Amino acid sequence: MQMWHGHLARVSWAGRPCHEGFCKRLSEYLKMKINLRNEFFSEVKRTLAESGEFKAETFRYSTGVDALKVSNARGSFTILPFMGQMIWRCDFDGRELTMKSIYAEPKDCVTCFNESYGCFMMHCGLTAMGNPTAEDTHVGHAELPIIRYKEAYIEFGSDELGEYVAVGGKAFHDMCFTYNYEFSPRVVLRKGAAKLDIFVTTKNLKDLPLEYYYLCHINYRPVNGSKIVESPLAKKPIINHEVPADYHKPWADATNKWLAVLDKDYKAQSIVGAKGESYKPEIVNCYFHKPDKDGWAFVKQVYPKGGGVFVRYRPEELPYATRWIARTKDEDAMGMCLPATCEHKGRLYCQAHNQQRTLAPGESVTFHVETGMI
Repeated sequence: MQMWHGHLARVSWAGRPCHEGFCKRLSEYLKMKINLRNEFFSEVKRTLAESGEFKAETFRYSTGVDALKVSNARGSFTILPFMGQMIWRCDFDGRELTMKSIYAEPKDCVTCFNESYGCFMMHCGLTAMGNPTAEDTHVGHAELPIIRYKEAYIEFGSDELGEYVAVGGKAFHDMCFTYNYEFSPRVVLRKGAAKLDIFVTTKNLKDLPLEYYYLCHINYRPVNGSKIVESPLAKKPIINHEVPADYHKPWADATNKWLAVLDKDYKAQSIVGAKGESYKPEIVNCYFHKPDKDGWAFVKQVYPKGGGVFVRYRPEELPYATRWIARTKDEDAMGMCLPATCEHKGRLYCQAHNQQRTLAPGESVTFHVETGMI
C-alpha cells in the first residue's frame, strides 16, 4: 500500500494482485505522519497537507507564535504546536465556540498563560494546580499551559472508527534531583465530526515517584438562554467564595450576592444569563458526577434554539469537574466542565487535602476527554 497525495493506491503484493479483503484491512490502519518543524511556519498561510475532507494549514501569528489550522467538512481547530499544544480557536457548523477575551492572537508567553489568555483549551499542571496561595511557589496552573514542545506532529489515518486527523507531540519537564517527566497530548478530529477527542499521557522518567496534578481547561463561549444539563451528581457541589477583597466593589458585591443564591440552590446556575447572575471577575465551583454504565459523565450547554456543546469525561480518571465562568466585557467564558484530578486552589491546598497523585518510576497514566457540538 502507498500513500499518494492523501489517497490510497492499490498495489500488488509479492508480484500478485492485492486481495480485496487484505487491502481493505491494511487501509483501515494506514497512517501518514508529518513531523512539524519551525521552518514550516511563516506569516503566509500555507497548505501543509490534504486528505479527503481534511486539510492542515500552517501560519504564524503577528506575535511570532506558530499555529496549525486543522479542518474537516464541519469546521476546524487551531492549535499552537510548540507552545503548550494549546487549542487557540475552535469552530464547527459556522459557530465560533471559543471564549471571548481581549486577545485576538496568542502572545509568546514567557512566565504564565495569563500573559495571553483566551484559548479554547489548555492543559494545566503537572507539578502543581490552579491558583497559587501566598505560600505556593508555582505560577497559575503551573508549567503545562505554555510548556515548549520538542516534538510535534500531524497524522492522517484510518482505524476501526473511521478516518481521522490527529495533532500531538511530546514535551519534557525536569529538575535535577526532583522530577523528570514526558507529557504527550493528542487531539483527534474525525471525518464528518464536530467534536474533538483529547488524550493526554504522562510518563515518569525519573527514578523517584512523581507527584502530579492535571486539569483539562476547556473554555466555551456562553449563550444567554442556554441551559446547563449534566449527569446526575454523586454529591453536592463545592461553591467557592473567592472574590478578591480589593476587587471593584460594585462588581464584588454583585458576585458575592449571586454566590449567596448558589449556596441556597446551586441549580440556579443552570440557566445561562439568569436574572441576578454575576460572574465578575469569575466563579469557580466544583462538581462531582456519577458515571454511566460505560464510565462516562457529561455536561452540556444546550442552546435556546436547539443544539449546543458538551464535555464528556470519565470520573474514575478525573473526579473533579471544575466549573469556571467569567462574564465581563473583556472576558466571556463558559468553562462548564474542566475535568481534573484535584481542585484548583494550589499545590499546598491539594497536598493538605490529599488530592495529589503519584506515578512510580517508569509508570504512565492516560486521560481521555471528548468535547464539541451536541
